[in-house]
Amino acid sequence: MKYIFLFLCIFTKIAIGCDNCILDVNNGKKLSAEILLVDNDSLLVSVLDADKQVNIERIDVSSEKKNHISFEDYNHDGYRDFSIWHMDEGMGIYKIYRLFVFFPGDKQFKEIKPSCGDEFVNIRVERDTLVNVIYDGNTHKSCYIRLKTLEEIKY
Repeated sequence: MKYIFLFLCIFTKIAIGCDNCILDVNNGKKLSAEILLVDNDSLLVSVLDADKQVNIERIDVSSEKKNHISFEDYNHDGYRDFSIWHMDEGMGIYKIYRLFVFFPGDKQFKEIKPSCGDEFVNIRVERDTLVNVIYDGNTHKSCYIRLKTLEEIKY
């Protein structure tokens, strides 16, 4: 009986996904962030410096589809960033992303908007380039954004 309960707990957590995540932004400088996905509608992002809260922000991420959080150093500056994504609301073929890059001077995450296209779609990182899919009519094309430009953007 214990094993069945354990299996159900693990399976449920995998199937439902992680709504509460602690992101180790940069362990060497004792910066971390707590990212809480609340009811699939908003993110509560809290930045901690040596375990003291220095910034807190609520971000609207409403979607009819289930939101997911991914972590990566998108701009290769040594600080981990995150994205929140969901499947498109049509046939559910494409992943629609919102990117949040960490700015250590401000000790906060700032949303990055694509320089081409309306939103980030099926993004991937190839060396020093972020590849975004854009559509021209019914034809998809790749848009290449140099990662260095992500750290220069100030919002």
